[in-house]
Amino acid sequence: MKKFLFPTLIAALAFSCGGENESRDSQPRNILENFSFTVDTLVVDPGEEIINLSRGVRGSSLDETKTHFYLFDDATTQINKINLDELILEEQIPFEKEGPNGVGANFISTSRYLPGEEFLFSSFQSSGIFNKQGEKVLDLTLKPEELDIEGLGENAQFNITNSMRITPDKKQVYSLPGDFMEGTTQLAKIDLENKSGKVLPIPAMEIVGDYRILLQSDQSMSIYIEEISFQELGGKFYISGATTNSIYRFEPGQDSLQLFEFDFSLVPNQKEIPIQRKVSSMEEFEAEMEKARTQIGFEKLLFDEQTRRFYRFGRIYEPKGDDPEAPSKAQVFLFAFDENLNFLGETEIPELENTPSNPFFKDGKLWSYVNVDDELGFAVMDFKF
Repeated sequence: MKKFLFPTLIAALAFSCGGENESRDSQPRNILENFSFTVDTLVVDPGEEIINLSRGVRGSSLDETKTHFYLFDDATTQINKINLDELILEEQIPFEKEGPNGVGANFISTSRYLPGEEFLFSSFQSSGIFNKQGEKVLDLTLKPEELDIEGLGENAQFNITNSMRITPDKKQVYSLPGDFMEGTTQLAKIDLENKSGKVLPIPAMEIVGDYRILLQSDQSMSIYIEEISFQELGGKFYISGATTNSIYRFEPGQDSLQLFEFDFSLVPNQKEIPIQRKVSSMEEFEAEMEKARTQIGFEKLLFDEQTRRFYRFGRIYEPKGDDPEAPSKAQVFLFAFDENLNFLGETEIPELENTPSNPFFKDGKLWSYVNVDDELGFAVMDFKF
């Protein structure tokens, strides 16, 4: 076990909350000024089975108690149910690709655990909720011609299931439809029974679309996208983007969103240097992508149930230099907030070269994915203050 102690960082902290133009008192001290952590690595025993890690743990989610980690394998359309307390592969749950109970034969964009050990699967063609026996219990396929959604853009209607979230009563869904090139600037609220709804503007996320890069030439087409995260944490929904520290919060069923904006001292509050968004050569594409990546970027929100605090990582990637194949390295930062998103502190973590991969809090410690000789592992960080 290694222990790292970080230098003291004193910051003048200022906080402002948008949406309703609320104001909050700045916090008296930086709770991360004496931050340190210890870290252990744990490895899951798969028994006689194989856990496919070719795509990392992108299609993973957790149950309510953080006891089980569900990892979807789209190659076999099965879910690996992993017991995190015992560090074993407990079960492999199969699903059909096609047919009335099919999760989709093509790329599955979303696979997520729901209470009661049900699962939401979504692809471009179809979406639905399935039980553990592989049966589709609720069809969530939303066809544009069957929907009446006030204010939905023409291009966005074909991406209506993007980042879909469903209310606990399964009567409404929210999603982040968006234009392929412009990104997401709207939150859609849809009544499943009436197939009607409306969109709510999320203008603070417009800057995320400003950092999409499209390469289109006779030889190829590629796109670079900065991520928007749509999360459910503690019964509330949160929307955040990689290019800005702004965060939207709202409760299921409500139409009003609260916008939180912060004034960080260690890093800019958002990306500041504009980029060229349409290019025609791979050289231009890589140059503009480097310009985007070497500015501040923010990860999704993390919530620690024990301390009732939110955390968020930030990173600024180092330039690639002459070796484009070299591993990416970054300056890593950590930001802390209370459960009402009051800003509590910030620090740089020089001992880390990258932000933790697919992190989550369990029992007061931060778990993140690591590949240990092609076996599923977790780096477990214990924060010290």
